[in-house]
Amino acid sequence: MSDYYIRTPDQDESRGPFDAAKLQTLAEAGQVTPNTLFYDEEKEEWIPLALNKELHAQVFPEREKLTLKINQATAKPSKKKVEPAGLEVGKMLAAAEGDTQEKRQLIRRRKSLEKAATMAPNGLGAMMLLSALFMILPLVPEIESSFGKDGLAAALKYPAVLIGIFDLLMGVLLLLSVTGVYPLVRGRAMLGLGFGVYVGWAIGDPGLMALTATASLGLFMATLANRFGTLVFALILGIGGHAYLAYLALSGRFDGFFESIFLSF
Repeated sequence: MSDYYIRTPDQDESRGPFDAAKLQTLAEAGQVTPNTLFYDEEKEEWIPLALNKELHAQVFPEREKLTLKINQATAKPSKKKVEPAGLEVGKMLAAAEGDTQEKRQLIRRRKSLEKAATMAPNGLGAMMLLSALFMILPLVPEIESSFGKDGLAAALKYPAVLIGIFDLLMGVLLLLSVTGVYPLVRGRAMLGLGFGVYVGWAIGDPGLMALTATASLGLFMATLANRFGTLVFALILGIGGHAYLAYLALSGRFDGFFESIFLSF
């Protein structure tokens, strides 16, 4: 039987490991809900229990049952309107069939999560490709001259070229929906934040530091977003920030700086 680590969507601290029986006990105590996240070792990401049908069925077995009893001996005529009672019975029947407000909210959240999961790889792929342009464009003249002299090895002495190649590879994999690279992308977001702050500080441009922080934040958030609205916000930050960085690189904003950072072989 598998063991699972769980956490709530608004907290980073996890608990566990718990087996399915223990999770069911916690659910009966109100400590676990369908929105509780568990760590999926195959996908290497946190997923709501509601999206894993097998585990959800084990933790929340269907026990809803409706029984209507009428005591004929104590039943008395009533002058009240029949409509309210009919509405209450309708609500009870809807609850018995699982058509409750809580379930509808869960369905909406599930659909939001599915939309986010579907859109995220393409959005992240676009960010990584734009980041590759930002890293490589300022060094195009150096790369061209290196091919003419010492070949590809000379071009690889520039760290920005190596990072750009990595970004290009990640972008292609993400566009192919390879979500297993999400941990690498999160690490790249942190690296991009540090590198961008350094570049902005070195050339005396606080605006560039803020722009890089915005782009890196969007990249990081998009790998973790489990709601469509959150993902859209992350994509606006990430794609917008990386697109503007690529534009600055194309306009020559970083010419002469990236060339000064190189490795000695």
